[in-house]
Amino acid sequence: MFEEHDIEQRKSIIALLFKLAKSDNSVSNIEKLYLRDIANSIGVDSFSIDEVLKDPDAYPLKIPLDERERMTILYYILFMMRVDGRIEKGEESLIYKASFRLGFNEKLTEDLIGVMKTYLNKEVPPEVMLKQIRKHLN
Repeated sequence: MFEEHDIEQRKSIIALLFKLAKSDNSVSNIEKLYLRDIANSIGVDSFSIDEVLKDPDAYPLKIPLDERERMTILYYILFMMRVDGRIEKGEESLIYKASFRLGFNEKLTEDLIGVMKTYLNKEVPPEVMLKQIRKHLN
C-alpha cells in the first residue's frame, strides 16, 4: 500500500503511533504488540522500529497524497487509541490533530471516535466504520 521506496514515510507512521501510545504516560504491552504488527505489515524492520522509538520527534508525519493511504493511517491511529481498552482525552486530542493534518474533517473524526468508544473492548464491524465515512463523502 505505502510506497516501497519511502521508508521515511513508513517510519513517520510508526512515530505517530508511538506518540499516541505514550500520550497517556505509559505504553502497554498490547500497544507495543499493535505497533510492531503495524510496523511489520508496512515493511518496517525491528532495527528501524527501535530507531524510531528512540526519537519519534525525528520522524514528523509525512502526509501521503493518496486518500486511501491517508485513511489507512487514520484507521491505524483510531485502533491504537482503543487497543488498551481505554480512550483518554489526550489520545482523542492527538487523533483530531492528526486527522486534520491527514485532510479529514472534524465531524468525521468525531463520528469515528464515537464508533471506537461504542465498540471499546469489542470487535468493530467494518460496515459501521464505512457507514460513518459514507456520511461525509461528497
